Amino acid sequence: MHLTQGLRRCVERRRDELALVFDEQKISWEQFETRVAKLAGGLRDLGLQADDRVAMLAHNCPEYFEFNYGVLWAGGAIVPLNNKLPPDQLAYILNHSQTRFLIADEEFRPVIEGFLGKASSLEQVIYFSSTSALELNKQGKVETMKNISYEDLLGNANPLEDQLRGYEDMAGIFYTSGTTGTPKGVVLSHRNLVWNSMGGMLNTDLDESTVYLHATPLFHAAGSARIFTMISAGATNIILPKFEVISVLAAIERYRVTSLLLVPTMIVRLVNEAKFDAYDLSYLRSIAYGASSMPQAALAEVLKKLPHVSFTQAYGMTELSPSATFLESRYHVLEGPDAGRLLSCGRATWGADVRIVNEQREVLSAGEVGEIAVRGPMVMQGYWRNPEATAEIIEDGWLHTGDAGYKDAEGFVYIVDRIKDMVITGGVNVASIEVENCIYQMDEVAECAVFGIPHPDWIEAVHAVVVLKPNSACTESQVISHCKTHLGVYKSPRSVEIREQALPVSGTGKIMKNELRKNYQ
Repeated sequence: MHLTQGLRRCVERRRDELALVFDEQKISWEQFETRVAKLAGGLRDLGLQADDRVAMLAHNCPEYFEFNYGVLWAGGAIVPLNNKLPPDQLAYILNHSQTRFLIADEEFRPVIEGFLGKASSLEQVIYFSSTSALELNKQGKVETMKNISYEDLLGNANPLEDQLRGYEDMAGIFYTSGTTGTPKGVVLSHRNLVWNSMGGMLNTDLDESTVYLHATPLFHAAGSARIFTMISAGATNIILPKFEVISVLAAIERYRVTSLLLVPTMIVRLVNEAKFDAYDLSYLRSIAYGASSMPQAALAEVLKKLPHVSFTQAYGMTELSPSATFLESRYHVLEGPDAGRLLSCGRATWGADVRIVNEQREVLSAGEVGEIAVRGPMVMQGYWRNPEATAEIIEDGWLHTGDAGYKDAEGFVYIVDRIKDMVITGGVNVASIEVENCIYQMDEVAECAVFGIPHPDWIEAVHAVVVLKPNSACTESQVISHCKTHLGVYKSPRSVEIREQALPVSGTGKIMKNELRKNYQ
């Protein structure tokens, strides 16, 4: 199982056809492979050895594809960096991963120069379109290397033969967001990511006719996994620098996009766009979503707005490469015998075993709520340089996700909540997802987040932060009354904040409840 094999196969089959499109830049499969081989050769010329780490700091771009494949082609391992992290966290990740080389967009030069003296393992930074790269000597002094840039590196290198790393060899270290503590490095192997690609192609009918839009961040495990999946499938890859609603809609129309992946927050913002109906989305045939739960009201709305599009959902986490369950398009319906499955995140994906366990990690029966655990070839190798954390989450091959849920008699998994997001109020567990789904049923609501805040009597109280749609009006009492009607008193928010600005989201598009909680601690 070599991740690079998918690229070599596509060159044989589609040599002169389009592989990558970035605005007006168009790259064929043969050109893509040549640049990958030259990048690999250039990195080897700089001294890269097997398993050496190479990091990337950039927005989505063709160079991100070259990075993913070029580093592996040379026998190294990738470390994609969240481009929204502060300099201190970036320096920590580079040091913790013992990264030797950093490829970066010129835009991030000020950020990099700000932390460069703290990145003790880093030897070189190679910028896009610059006339020089930075080298850090043993004393930590920044020096300029003459005539070296990303394009110079490729231009002066001889193409390297694929080093054929694969199977259990390390493919990359993907760092968790660190929103609840120090970021942890998730080590994924070639086998992990090849297996994910095979499952993605099987589940969503991806093939050489697919025109795929990359709008989610490529630094995230899901975005990186999609690179490998789409290259393996032979899809034409349309690349947007970042997610912006109008840019996504315009790209779907311009490039006749057939498929894309979005996180629920992005889908909500897409369907709430006032100009949504102004774009021709007739070529679009599938949208996959994941990373967090989808508000049922928002999903119902998008199903009505895009009746010709098949929707699928994947559930997982970085530690699962990243998918564990899959909900097929046949269950994304609002009526009929399959309608009730829309509340689930699907069944175990190809090769995965999924079970529900209690605190003693004993297997629970159908319908009983516990922690979701997963076993299979998608389970990570472990946390980089953190055996204690690895032992806490993996036991006898089972990875314990930290998500609360249950399975029905037919194997469909239903997520109740992130265990850490459960609100325990007066000794009663309240799932924030359930309350959020209720609030999203209100026509006035664009976004919401529910979490617990300190309470002197109940320990925690249910609190909601709500963003309204443009030209809509709604009060705290109306939100609470709506929830009491549909959920009962004990699950309903005790307080509601109505705000105008959009909710804070992470680099991957997830609503950052930890940031919202800070106002109430």
